[in-house]
Amino acid sequence: MLFQDFLKKKFKEILNSLIKKKVLESNNFGIDNFSIEISQKNEFGDVSSNIAMVLSRVFKKSPLELGNFLKNELEEINTIKKVEIVKPGFINIFFENFFWQNQLKYLLKVVNSYDYKIKKKKICVEFVSANPTGLMHIGHARGAVLGDTISSLLEELGHKVTREYYINDAGEQIKKLVKTVKFHLANIKNNRNDELSIDLYPGIYLLEISKLIAKKLKISKNFELEKIREKSLNLILNDIKKDLEDIRINHKSFISERKTSSQENVNDLKNKLLKKKLAYFGFQDKPQNIKNEEWEKEEQFLFKSKSFGDDSDRALLKPNGELTYFLSDIIYHQTKINRGFDILINIWGVDHFGYVKRLKNALKAINEKKKYDLEIKLTSLVNLLQENKVLKMSKRSGNYVTLREVVKKVGVDALRFMMISRSAEKKIDFDLQLVLLKTKDNPVFYIQYAYARCNSIMRISKGIFKKNMDFLSTNLSTLNLDSEKLLIRYLCNFNNIVLSSAINYEPHRLANYLYELAKIFHTYWGLGKQNKQNRIIIEDDQNISFSRLTLVFSVSLILKKGLKILKIDCPESM
Repeated sequence: MLFQDFLKKKFKEILNSLIKKKVLESNNFGIDNFSIEISQKNEFGDVSSNIAMVLSRVFKKSPLELGNFLKNELEEINTIKKVEIVKPGFINIFFENFFWQNQLKYLLKVVNSYDYKIKKKKICVEFVSANPTGLMHIGHARGAVLGDTISSLLEELGHKVTREYYINDAGEQIKKLVKTVKFHLANIKNNRNDELSIDLYPGIYLLEISKLIAKKLKISKNFELEKIREKSLNLILNDIKKDLEDIRINHKSFISERKTSSQENVNDLKNKLLKKKLAYFGFQDKPQNIKNEEWEKEEQFLFKSKSFGDDSDRALLKPNGELTYFLSDIIYHQTKINRGFDILINIWGVDHFGYVKRLKNALKAINEKKKYDLEIKLTSLVNLLQENKVLKMSKRSGNYVTLREVVKKVGVDALRFMMISRSAEKKIDFDLQLVLLKTKDNPVFYIQYAYARCNSIMRISKGIFKKNMDFLSTNLSTLNLDSEKLLIRYLCNFNNIVLSSAINYEPHRLANYLYELAKIFHTYWGLGKQNKQNRIIIEDDQNISFSRLTLVFSVSLILKKGLKILKIDCPESM
């Protein structure tokens, strides 16, 4: 087993043994809530764990005292060379060299069939869901790639994942869209060039959509608004789907807000809320940003948000009977729960922060007996940088950089990597010049170059040794350099990184891991320039060469698998 599983097993055995010997007392202790991390410096051992600090309260011992109990037992294991306890209670473990050599062989056996030992679940990941009122812009790309990569990570663990797009094809924005297209059609029909009013969508895109509709649709005096709406949405959605496919994203499910929010579904939810006494007809509190003389009380259908800690009860139906986004979202999420998903994951913009708790509270109150988890990831802004200046964008004014423009300029690989290079809540500065550089400052290039370098080394070795290698039977006892052991530690940590990236919905962990692995590998390759004995291929020493080639092959295997999860290409040569 890999080192993390090995140590968890040993820790559990040691603690149970100490309890049995009455050295420790505890009725129950958790063994999965502590960490085992690769040490960044050789003096801190090969790996380090905080188990003594995490479990000190459970056993009513100080972290240092508990750590020393564990240290004494760990040092009896033949694969462990030394154990050190460091304040405030970290356990630093030094393994024998043969342990890491065996770890590499085990990794090669299990890398494509690793059992994550998790309960498989049915998961719905809803992401992008851009309003179909225009082309996708670069801001949409972050949520798109984040949602898609989270889906890939969960699939790697073995979960059944549905990628879903919620089509916002109802409400005021769609009315504005239809009104804008109708305006353009009138201009086209009457051969006029009237200027857009401020209540319409600006930009050339909807004019081009209108021209296509004019060719396909016979325009009557009333402009057949429903047909205009249908044609406009279809054309725009097809463009959105094309943009998503171009960045390797394919949604399995498209759900229409208009169809989901049918009168039947509205009435069902309304009756359910009234029956559970979760909603009522009444008057909403005056918003703080409206003056008293401008405020007019109107009866609305309200959800009892105050009962769940909100500062105001929230409208479900407007005074004119139209649905609010809140009601539409409750209905939509209820359909996901009714479809039997165990986990619902939404990728939203950070501007929805205040809305998260409200939706969770409503669903929890309605579904008291149904088991499901709702996780909402909020993404921060993406700033496009050109010549160290932020490009100013406004979709409202029609002045924004489209996703397809950025893809054409920098490529899919760079776009996908940059969109998950940081945790979702942190702002991304996307430097259009930086991602075109062929240096280590461009992380995706640096990782791909490491993979290409591995392949180059393997091709050269075949020309020299004239034989195919059996990596599983290679003698690895010569892999004793600190840089070799560090590489093996990183390689054997891959599955743990995938697991933590998936269960925390944080793909940047895997992206950063691949960059660090590439950096360590490039450094290892560079040792041969300083000392001939550290070269990967030493023509007159087949044993050392084959062991190092096994390590290089393992690096290429992990880089390729990691990039595949991220849906980033792996060029064989660069």
